[in-house]
Amino acid sequence: MLTHGEDHPEMSNVDFYIGLLLSNAGHYEESQAYLESALRLQNKFHGSQSITVATIHHLLANLLTHIGAFAEAKQNKRKAYNIYRTKFGPDHARTVQSFKKREVYH
Repeated sequence: MLTHGEDHPEMSNVDFYIGLLLSNAGHYEESQAYLESALRLQNKFHGSQSITVATIHHLLANLLTHIGAFAEAKQNKRKAYNIYRTKFGPDHARTVQSFKKREVYH
């Protein structure tokens, strides 16, 4: 939505990658807007339990930590963990890694 102002499945990928690049460059506030747009579009077109949605929640949690929004970071980390657990099971490496990183927010 941020890139073209329209809801289209491919735009979620564009917003995702722009948000990822901005986050990696340390531009967290700008990244947040793109990732939230990607999350909205992914939820709309692929459902709230997709792996991409979990990945976006994970990225949002990391950037929210960088800007000091710890409560929001914890919510996003919990959502990512729950999706990974549902999709992969409790013992999968992604689930375990997500849980370990989640402990930081307790």
